Amino acid sequence: MTKRRKFKVVERRLGKEKAWGQCTPAEGLIELDTRLSAKRHCEVLLHEGIHLCFPEMGEKEVDRAGKLLRDIMWSQNYRRVLLQPNAKPPRIS
Repeated sequence: MTKRRKFKVVERRLGKEKAWGQCTPAEGLIELDTRLSAKRHCEVLLHEGIHLCFPEMGEKEVDRAGKLLRDIMWSQNYRRVLLQPNAKPPRIS
């Protein structure tokens, strides 16, 4: 069994970079712009995650896969839930 790869997701304004998100596979770092809508956030997170898992994959393929995965997740009602700092997550049984 292979060892799980460590990663970190950071949210910050990426205006200077003119990007919604970016990935640095060597560092295991995904950066997302804080101003994204919920659906776009889902798409960009998946897109950058694909870059992290498959750094050799071309941008066109990654873009297509990210959008397809976003549509699958969105159709199954996966949504981002924002909690206040130090808030307890809701209990799901």
